[in-house]
This record gives sequence, C-alpha cells and structure tokens, in this order.
Amino acid sequence: MGNFQRTSRVEKPRPAQRDRRTPPSWYRRALLISFKENGEVNAYDFDEDLSELEEDKEQGTDDIEPFQSEDRDDPGCECDDEDLECNCKFENDNMGEDDGSERSYDGSDADYYYELKEERDERKQAKLRERKEKERQRDIEKTREEEVRVAYRSLNKAEKERKTVPAGPLAGQSFQLFCSDHVDLFYSDFYVTKRVDFYYLDDTSNPGRHNQKPGRETDMLYGDVYLNANANCNFGPFCPPKRASRKAFKVRSCDGMYELSFKFLGGGYLKLRVYREILFMNPYSPSSPAPPAAAPEVFEFVGIRRDREKEKGERQERMTNSRRSPSPRESWFEMNHPMGSWSIQ
Repeated sequence: MGNFQRTSRVEKPRPAQRDRRTPPSWYRRALLISFKENGEVNAYDFDEDLSELEEDKEQGTDDIEPFQSEDRDDPGCECDDEDLECNCKFENDNMGEDDGSERSYDGSDADYYYELKEERDERKQAKLRERKEKERQRDIEKTREEEVRVAYRSLNKAEKERKTVPAGPLAGQSFQLFCSDHVDLFYSDFYVTKRVDFYYLDDTSNPGRHNQKPGRETDMLYGDVYLNANANCNFGPFCPPKRASRKAFKVRSCDGMYELSFKFLGGGYLKLRVYREILFMNPYSPSSPAPPAAAPEVFEFVGIRRDREKEKGERQERMTNSRRSPSPRESWFEMNHPMGSWSIQ
C-alpha cells in the first residue's frame, strides 16, 4: 500500500473584528449631540439611526458593521465550502452580544455608552410599535376607502340608468373621514379622528342641533372640518344639495383662504378633496410650514356618516369590560409567566 498522507488544514485569516474600544457610529453621533446640547440626549435623537431597524433585526446586533458577501450565508467568511470546521458564523453571531458576562464595548465611558444603548433600544421598540399601529391604521383607512368606492360605483350606475338618489340629510350630521395618504404623512401616537360636521349656524349653541327640523331643508348650512391637531377650519354658508351626485360641490372656508370640494354620494357617504396647504396650516403662527415634497398636491378623503347610538353603545361596552373582573386565564401569572396558559397553544 502506498503511504497516505493527510493534508493539514490550511489556516485562513478570520475577518477583522471591531476593536472593543471602538464605539459604533450611532454612539459617536449621540456624543456629538450631547456636547451641543449640554449633555442632553433625547429619545428622538436616535431616530436618524433607527432607519436600520430591519437591518439590525436581521443581523441580530446593533454594534457591528455587516460584512458583504454574496456567496455564503456568513458575511465575511473566507473558508472553503467543504471546510466542516468553519466556525466563522458562530463567532460573528456572538460579536457585539451583551450577555452580562462580556460586554462588546469596554472603553472608559462604557457606563454612559450602555446607558444610551438602553435608551436607544427603548426608542427602537417604541418606533416598532408605532410602525405596527400605523400599518394597522392604514389598513383600516384603505378598507373604508374601498367601502366608499363601492358606493361611488353604485351611484355611477344609478346615474347612467337615470335614477335619482337623494343626498340625505346633512344638518346635524357628522362624517368620519379616512385617507391612507394622510396616515402616511401624519400618523403619530396622538393620531386624532378626522371628521366633518354640518349644522345650522343658529343651532351651534343648541344641544339639540343634531336634529334637522322640518321645513328647514333649504336653510343655509355651515360646517367644521377637523383633519389633524392643527388643520381645522369652518366653512359655509352653502345650500345643501338634495340629490346625490358625482359632480364636485365646492365651498370655501369662512376666512376665504381654503377651498373644500365635496361629493355627496347619498346613503351616508361623501368624498372630500382639499389642497395640501390646508393640512399644513399653523393657526398659532403667522406663517405656515411649506409642505414636504412627498406630500400629494391634493388629498382625497372619504366620509362615512357616524352612527352616534352605535358609538355610544360601543363606549359603554368598553367601559363595562374595563370594570369587569379578569377571568382566571387573565391573571398576572397566566398572562405574563412563561408557564401561564397564554403560552400554551
């Protein structure tokens, strides 16, 4: 037999690891802010870096810069594909992990670094929650937009068949407004309900103004529109239409600065188009901010008449549920402990 000589494993250089005394870029930026603001770093100061949320989530760390590689699952690994002893992936996965036994940064200001890191992590979680709530709200708005589109197509069909559809009463009515473009630009933790209210001017201080009196169908109406915390205005007077129509019904704000274009579709539905300037008004300043370039020139809202009795019932139900005693499966243990029933599927 010939002699068989085992080829020794060739040692290959490992990817360079970041110096434990070199802080990540987000921390260096936070330090610059603290120098400018007399040591004060606010939660929103981390937002510039939190555009990396998805990348951080996929990489599993905040502290290392990802290596780029198209050939292997492990970025930066230079081992052969057949090298069964490759441990690069595990080494890279553990870089930057703060498990309490070893910290990824040990500079002289490590305590301050980890204080800011905790604040940044909290901000990241808050932004993630806000993003989920924003997506949920946008889905709601899209669903309502589709509901009104169905009503619009129904009116279009009726008009082609020369059928008359009544606009329905407007005085004393309130319509909740929906617009997915609005959510994209204005959503926040304090996102307010958008709505438009219609009323007779002499009934604004009358508790019973929501009831339209017989014989007043031709009286002039006024209205209030609320689009966000700052963007609201009153409009009118105007004579309410009797028939639903796909044609625009234009009115001006009482100060003459803004135009509102309505389409009353009947059946408790409407559309409202406004120029973007009204959404960026600032009633507390002599000048309003310029709309961002990403904002559409015109915003189109859909309106659905509010059912006050239904809303009242839903509020009472929520209050009743909030006062009831928790069920055995809603105790602190069941809802929070790993052995609680919530974790058993």
